[in-house]
Formats: sequence, structure tokens, C-alpha cells
Amino acid sequence: MPTLNHTPAFPGPVHAHWRAVAAAKGFDLIARIHDRFHLQLRCRHCSGAFTTKLFTLMRHQPLCPHCLAARRSAVAVAAGVSFLGPDPDRRGYGRFRAPCGHVLTRQFELIDRVAKGQTGLRCETCHAEREASEARRFGWERLGHCPSGQPNYRLYRHHCGHVQRIAQANMLWGQCDCAGCGRGWNAKPSFLYLFRIFLPATTDCPARQYLKLGYSAHPVKRHRHQLGLPRDAQVEVLRVLAMASGHLACRAEQAAHRRLIRAHPEAVVPAAELAGAMNVVREIYRPGLLPVLEAELDRIAAELDAKSGCM
Repeated sequence: MPTLNHTPAFPGPVHAHWRAVAAAKGFDLIARIHDRFHLQLRCRHCSGAFTTKLFTLMRHQPLCPHCLAARRSAVAVAAGVSFLGPDPDRRGYGRFRAPCGHVLTRQFELIDRVAKGQTGLRCETCHAEREASEARRFGWERLGHCPSGQPNYRLYRHHCGHVQRIAQANMLWGQCDCAGCGRGWNAKPSFLYLFRIFLPATTDCPARQYLKLGYSAHPVKRHRHQLGLPRDAQVEVLRVLAMASGHLACRAEQAAHRRLIRAHPEAVVPAAELAGAMNVVREIYRPGLLPVLEAELDRIAAELDAKSGCM
């Protein structure tokens, strides 16, 4: 059986109206190939041959892969990279070689925006190497991205062996005291606290009651001098949980708030309601959430006991 470009020809008829449709769409119909469903076309623009389905030719506009690759190559050059080919695993993505020599996988639409100057393009490998170099200047080793998935944080190991997550911007400027061997707030003992706050009635508002979950090295000082409460406000310390360091307290508090806000959004007090009453307007909850907050602190305490072997 004859072959076309090393492709087996199919011995069926080639109808005249197929050729007419192909010509109207910018192609020459060379032959039927593989089976009764496939055709080989030649692009009249670039003279490149390619395979398409008969259905595609009759119902749609076939795309010449050679012309498409040429257009993508031109866009890639304008974006400052070299087009290597489409990504075999993801539709709409291509593989490109950056000026640094590394291969990037990006959406074609993104490369088009880069070529138009609407956005930039960053090599992850080079960026990670720069972050690792920045960390070494301050005695840290970059281990990778933050396990919690926060995009602006990375995981680092200090020269003392302590591992902690740090905001990448803080590492850039060296604002990264080690919670293991450092002397800053994040290395010193701290506390999680749970306050009940009573705000007396005013001419504009009735009496109000809120719950505040937070962390501080000095919980009493926190509510007396840092919340900005009116003089006649009352604060009841419902619970205090000791933490080994400010770093651990901050991490536990942030994780707790994420869980609480996700599970009980209706219990979060809107910032507008707190305006003028205190200088903290985030992570304040309705009094009905007290059992949930207590259970959250119980869970954190149980985790601390398990880690210290005191179960």
C-alpha cells in the first residue's frame, strides 16, 4: 500500500466537495489516510502537511499546526523566551526555554500578555536560588514552600537546627529572628488567651459583649493598654494557655482563626460594628461561639501535650 509522509494511505474515494471545502478553508486535500475518518491536508500558507479528521474539515476550521507553532514562536520571542512545543499533559500550556536556560511551562495566554508588556515572567528555579542565597546571608537554609500553602511564606532551617516558616519579604531584609535560639519576641515564652469583653451602653449603641482570641507575651497588659477600650469597658480573662514561644503562639492562633472563620463565618463580628469601640477590629467573635473557642483551645492544649509526651 502506498504511503504519504510515512503515513499509510486509505483506499477510499476522495470526493470533489471535500476538496472544495478544503480549498475554501485554505488547504489542499492530499489524500485519505489511516482510516475512513482522517485526511491529510497541505496548508496553502506555509506548505506544511498535517493530519485532520474529516469531521473537523467539514464542520470547523482546521488549524495548521505549523502555522500555529510559528505564531507561538514569534510571540515567545517577543516575550523573551524560546518556544519548545506544546505541553503534552496540559491543554493550553506550552514549554519554553528562558534566557537563564531553564525550561518553563506556561499558558500560551500568559506568554501573549508578557509579549504585550502586561505582566512579567519569572523562572521558579532561579527565583528559588535567589531566595536560598538571601537566606544564607542571615544563617538560614531555604527548605521549600510553606507547608500550609501560604504563598508569601517559605520554610527555613536556622544554623542552630530550628525549622520555622518566615515571610519571604522578612527574610529579604533579615527581619527573621530564630524562634529556637533568638532573643526576640518569637523566641520568648508566650500565651494564647481568650477574653470576654463587655462594652457599656452609649447614646448610640446598647451594651455589647464580644469574645477575643489572641496571643501575647503579657495577656493582661494586652487588654489593659493595647486594645484601645473605653475606660468603663470590662474584660474577663476566660482562659490562658502557655506556649513555648511567640512563634508557636502566633502560628497556633492564625491556624485557629482560619478554622473558626471557615466553619463559623456568622460568628465573626464585622469590623464596622467595632469601629470606635476598640482599635482591634479583626478576629472578634459573638459570645455564642464560646463553647467552640473553648474546644479549640482544648484541641491546641492536647496537641502540645502529645508533642511533649505528657499525654
